[in-house]
Amino acid sequence: MAFEKLANDSTREMFPEYDDAAMALCFNLIRLANRIMTDLEVRVHRPEGLSFSAFRLLFAIRAVGAGYPNELARLSSVSTASMSSLLNTLEKYGLVTREADTSDRRKTLVRLTPLGEARVTELARKNSLRESDWADGLTRTEATILTELLRKLLQHHPPRS
Repeated sequence: MAFEKLANDSTREMFPEYDDAAMALCFNLIRLANRIMTDLEVRVHRPEGLSFSAFRLLFAIRAVGAGYPNELARLSSVSTASMSSLLNTLEKYGLVTREADTSDRRKTLVRLTPLGEARVTELARKNSLRESDWADGLTRTEATILTELLRKLLQHHPPRS
């Protein structure tokens, strides 16, 4: 709370007519998201030899099946700039394969290997358990309400200025 108050005070000094509720909402969402992602990276994925980005990519492939790198990057929130390097690493570890699309040989499809399938299954279980640890800070009803509100924000697209 101390940092949030300092951030609010600083923003008020720079921009007195700012929306303190909107600032608190976004400030805390970003802080929480960063804290959870760091925790998952450090406690779940790095000890297993993969980054959280690698897990998100493997999980996206598991969820949607074979896909094109640009679409998988979007679904897993991995930058397109780091996608090639990430795919090279996952391919080196034997977790994914890249193959030419039979309908358009210029395109590449990414698939999980059997080893990749087993690895993402194991990591998803560990990831889920850690997510449950985080969710334990709320009641089931609070978690449901917060989830609905977050989905609502995810659907909202502010106008570009």
